[in-house]
Amino acid sequence: MKHAHLCLIVPVVSLLGASGAAFADEITPSSQTEIQDVRGQSVRDRARPGYDAVGVRAGSFLVLPKLDVSEQYNDNIYATESDEKSDFITNVSPAVNIKSLWSRHSLNLHAGLSQYWYNSHSSENRLDWNVGADGRLDVLRDTYLTADAGYQQAHEDRGSPNSLASAAEPTEYDLFDSSLGLHQRFNRVTASLTGTYDNYDYKNVPRNDGTEINEDARDRKEYLGALRLGYDVSPDTNVYVEGSLNKRDYNQITNGVDRSSDGYAAVVGSDFKLSRLAEGEVFVGYQKQNYDDEQFSSNGGLAYGAKVNWFVTPLTTVRFSADSTIDESIDPLASGYKAQQVGLGVDHELLRNLVLSGDIAYENDDFGDISRKDDVTSATLGATYLLNNFFAVGLNYGIVDRNSNVSGADYTQNRVGITIRGQL
Repeated sequence: MKHAHLCLIVPVVSLLGASGAAFADEITPSSQTEIQDVRGQSVRDRARPGYDAVGVRAGSFLVLPKLDVSEQYNDNIYATESDEKSDFITNVSPAVNIKSLWSRHSLNLHAGLSQYWYNSHSSENRLDWNVGADGRLDVLRDTYLTADAGYQQAHEDRGSPNSLASAAEPTEYDLFDSSLGLHQRFNRVTASLTGTYDNYDYKNVPRNDGTEINEDARDRKEYLGALRLGYDVSPDTNVYVEGSLNKRDYNQITNGVDRSSDGYAAVVGSDFKLSRLAEGEVFVGYQKQNYDDEQFSSNGGLAYGAKVNWFVTPLTTVRFSADSTIDESIDPLASGYKAQQVGLGVDHELLRNLVLSGDIAYENDDFGDISRKDDVTSATLGATYLLNNFFAVGLNYGIVDRNSNVSGADYTQNRVGITIRGQL
C-alpha cells in the first residue's frame, strides 16, 4: 500500500467510474435483479444476480460483511536492487460496511483490518486497521452537506519513495482524516465549498544496526480548503473552475530544518457522461508549494487529473487515470517531490461470473532541490471467479520496476497470489 498522501485537488463531485481492485469494495445487493447487459455501465459496477452480496438487513441499514484470505509470493520483499529476498505472505482481511437505506440523507459506516504474516521474515509482519463514517445531510432541495471522518493504522510499503533501506521493519503511522462540505445548486450553476483536515503520527522504527530512526520528525497536520464553481452545459456534463489552498504544518523542527509549507492550486475541469460511451472527470491547471525553510525552493508545475471509463462494449470497459501531486519527502535536502502518474486498465466479462482485468501504469517522481528522479512502471493481471452470493476466488500477478538516477534505488518486484472471499 503506497503511503497515503493528501492531494492538492479534492474532487467534490464523486466519479461514476470504477476505481477498486478486481474485487469491488462496494457490493450492491442484486439477487433479485433481472440479468441485463447495460451499455453505459462499467463491468465492475454491473449488478450480477446470484453472485453479488445480499447483505443483512438491520432496520433501515444494510450490513455487508466480508472476509478475504490470500496467499502471495513476493520475489523481492525488501524492494532492493541486489541481495533480493523472497517470501510467502499470508493475509487475512475481515471488513464490514453498513449503509443507510433512507430516502433522504445518508449515513455509511465501515471498519476493517488486514493482518500480514511472512513465512520466513517475521520482522515484516504487520497489522493495518481502519474505522470511519461518511454521510450526507439534505438541508433543502438544492442544498446539502457532506462529512466524513476516519482513523487508520497503516504502513509504508518497501519500495515507496520514503521507505528507508536501513529500516529493520516497515514504518507504521496513524492517520486521522476528515472533511466537511457545503454543496449548493442555483438552477444550472453549482457551488461547493469543502475543507479537509489530516493528522499524521509516525512510529519510530529500529535500524538494521539496532539504533532507532526518529520518524516523529515526520508528524504533521495538513489543512486544505477548496471552492468549486460549475455550470451544467447539459444534464450529463458539468464544467467547473476550482481553487484550493493548503497548509502542511510539521510538529517539530528537526536538525534545524522546518519542513512546513503552504500551497495553492487552480484548475478547470469537467464531470461528464457521453451518452452510453464514456463517463468520468478530467481537470488541468497549476499548483505550487512554498516552504517555510529558506533552504527549500518552491515546488510547482502542472496540475492535472483524470478518471474516465470508456464502455467499449457491454462486456468490456477501458479505464484511464492520471494524477499530478506535490508530495512530502524524507530526504533532508529535498523540499518534496512531484509525482506524475498515468494508468490504463481494461475489464472484460468473459462469463457472467468470470471477469478478467489488466492494468499498466507509469509514475515519474521528481524531487525538488536535489537531482533525484525515479521512473516507476507497473503492470497487473487478474481474474475473478464468482462462485455464488457468498464466495469468490481471485488470481493475480503484478510486477513493479523502479529506475532511478540514484545509485542503489533501482528494484524489480514480482508478486503472484490467490484470494478467497467470503461475504454475506
